[in-house]
Amino acid sequence: MPKNLKGGNKSKSLKNSTDHNKNREIPLPDNSDDSHIGVVTKVQGDSRYLCQIVNANGIQPIIYPVNLSNGVKRKYGKNILITLGTYILFSIREFQKDKGDIIFIYRDSEIQYLLNGNHIVIINKNLEEDNEEIQFTDIIDSNIDISNI
Repeated sequence: MPKNLKGGNKSKSLKNSTDHNKNREIPLPDNSDDSHIGVVTKVQGDSRYLCQIVNANGIQPIIYPVNLSNGVKRKYGKNILITLGTYILFSIREFQKDKGDIIFIYRDSEIQYLLNGNHIVIINKNLEEDNEEIQFTDIIDSNIDISNI
């Protein structure tokens, strides 16, 4: 029998696994099928999400409820994690103009490609709060020795 040079059973099972970091084709929005790039604003559960359109003009005010179909889950893997702030490609339904379906989920590394191609613009909303100075009044007892603190 030949000598085992690969290691234990864990490394033997990894030899058949595929590399998940391969470059994949990044789809862009198409006007013919009414697809848009959006950002998830709320996760409702049961593969339902609320998202807003993000394009070169900025974030649009209309919020669309979108669904993640089983076909997309099978195509991109079962363990798809869509959280708040995830960028997705979704298409608006022809028969229901106020709802949409998710077509593609962008990874964090693919967002830079969209920024460089001027497909999206990220606008940071800095909430400027009133810079009121808070003054604390220190009550010090004369009997407490502060030098040990």
